Amino acid sequence: MLRFRFVILGLLSGFVSYAQQSAVKEAGHILSTAKPDFAAALKSVKPALEHEDTKTDPEAWYYAGKASLGLWDRMLVDISVGQEVKNDRKKECGHNLIDSYDYFRQAMTFDSLPNEKGKVKPKYSKDILNIVAKNYRAFRNAGIFLYDVKDLQGAYDAWEIYTTLPARLKAQKKNVKSDSQAELGQIYYYQALCAMSTNQMGNAIRKFTEARETGFSNKDLYLYGMEAARRENSDSIMLSFARTGSELYGDREVSFALVLINDCLKRQDYESCQALADKALTVNSDDKVKSQLYDVLGVIRDSKGDFEGALANFQKAVVYDPNSAKAYFDLARVIYNASLKVAESGGEESEANAAPGLEKAAEYFEKAYSLNPSMSQIPETLYGIYYRLGVGYEAKATEWEKRQK
Repeated sequence: MLRFRFVILGLLSGFVSYAQQSAVKEAGHILSTAKPDFAAALKSVKPALEHEDTKTDPEAWYYAGKASLGLWDRMLVDISVGQEVKNDRKKECGHNLIDSYDYFRQAMTFDSLPNEKGKVKPKYSKDILNIVAKNYRAFRNAGIFLYDVKDLQGAYDAWEIYTTLPARLKAQKKNVKSDSQAELGQIYYYQALCAMSTNQMGNAIRKFTEARETGFSNKDLYLYGMEAARRENSDSIMLSFARTGSELYGDREVSFALVLINDCLKRQDYESCQALADKALTVNSDDKVKSQLYDVLGVIRDSKGDFEGALANFQKAVVYDPNSAKAYFDLARVIYNASLKVAESGGEESEANAAPGLEKAAEYFEKAYSLNPSMSQIPETLYGIYYRLGVGYEAKATEWEKRQK
């Protein structure tokens, strides 16, 4: 009985294997007809791509590639005769084209394996190379279709095939003339946008860089390149985009200067920082950005011990942006530090002379804290100011002592 069971199982296994081989032949037959049903051919051959006995059969992968490519071509024919093609079909057929490339690559891999006599005799590879080369620009168009229907990962993948295909074909001794650098640059740029939108910052940086290398350029390339690098925590790449963006578009876009200014502040290169801020003020019309720039100039003046210059710039900063907690904090800080020097000068009237400045500093610290309560150092500073001012400020001192965290 057990032996009989094994015989049955063996027969079933052989039948399934035969069925898959027949399905491959059936797909080939469908594709050879005058009006092939590409969907039926693909449906027929797909199971064979996974079955143990046929998954390394180059013929199965070859037919899968031809069927998938046929679905793409059929859509193009429908469009050419004025038939309405809905977005769902555009998306599906775009992926059919991408799949065809993957199927053809697998077919070539298995087509290059030695036969039972140990010899390599490719049967499909030459035809595949010709088919893929002929459809070089189809991958660009598929990317455009997929981008338009907001399938950004699909668009990225189609364009990746398009941009790398000439080199891949050349490696197989098949030449296809690549599109111009200008055309490739634009595709790299849109690939980068797709990568950013799908949170692939590494790929976005790589594609923005490739776009730059082709000579393609626009302001957004450098702005988005900076942002992708920032999200990837790559300061050196962010600065590279900022420097070139500033050189090319700094006369109309201040964002590049702000990144460079921040870098100069970190390195305490105040001379370069001031030059960048002064230039940025001449081209910027946004009040909030002007506030940031005047705040930067205030910091620079303060670092040089120029109290009056720092005070003037910080005052301009709060005028241009009355809601900037940082500008109010910096204004308060510079007045507070100057007042402390007066108070600690040792003269008989030193505390009295310092009082107006301390009161003004307290006013601005309170304003900064009201705009941004996360400035946790402010309550302690205000408590110290009101405690120092003494009589008449006891309630204020108590209030800010309680607010200390």
